[in-house]
Amino acid sequence: MDLGLQKKVVMISGASRGLGRAMAEAMGAEGARLALCARGAEALERAASELRARGYEVDAQPIDIADAAACEQWVAGVAARMGGVDILVNNAGGARLGLLKDLDEAAWQSAFQLNFFSAVRLARACAPLMEQRGGGAIVNISSIYGREAGGPITYNASKAAMISFTKTLSRELAPKGIRVNTVAPGSILYPGGNWEKAFKANPAFEKDFISHDFPAGRLGRPEEVAYAVVCLASPRASWITGACLPVDGAQGRSLI
Repeated sequence: MDLGLQKKVVMISGASRGLGRAMAEAMGAEGARLALCARGAEALERAASELRARGYEVDAQPIDIADAAACEQWVAGVAARMGGVDILVNNAGGARLGLLKDLDEAAWQSAFQLNFFSAVRLARACAPLMEQRGGGAIVNISSIYGREAGGPITYNASKAAMISFTKTLSRELAPKGIRVNTVAPGSILYPGGNWEKAFKANPAFEKDFISHDFPAGRLGRPEEVAYAVVCLASPRASWITGACLPVDGAQGRSLI
């Protein structure tokens, strides 16, 4: 099936590895033009070079997505260099460990800047550009631990805020032809990722975690999330907006 993404300009944050890298690969395979960012310049350029070697058009900019000015400059630069924006994937994020008693105001602010406000800023900057092109799609990457309790407290709260933001924004932007959805991944295993590090440090934990939380007997793979994002971003999903799609192999336990 032609997903209608040929020549679409797709912005993806946190795209140097893991989920973001897999999303870039999947979008590129559909003929999309890629605008990627990540904090680490070296890792980002390595990913961009690999994608270009596959014949994909890639514009890569190393920026800190928690920096408001950097976000605005990234969007403006992509619009100038690539002619506009059709799809935004807010993927950048991370978890900060700690109990409430251990986390000061700065820690909370940092978590929300990275996991929530970066998505708000990029959506606000990209929406007018999408409207100019007759519509577009925003896909926000949350987590099953935004749909239900679990994970570090700042991560859970900020990812839940993203799901709420997505739902309300979808109603605001629907008249402009812009769809807004959330993908909520479960635990994803990839080289260099947090789960790989945790399992190497404690193999017993890996066995226990999988036996209790994963009916399929394994964690997810980045490309399994990426394919869901591509489908939601596609014009073929024209009547899906405001949704939160779990991609978790039944790891999550939420009923809605």
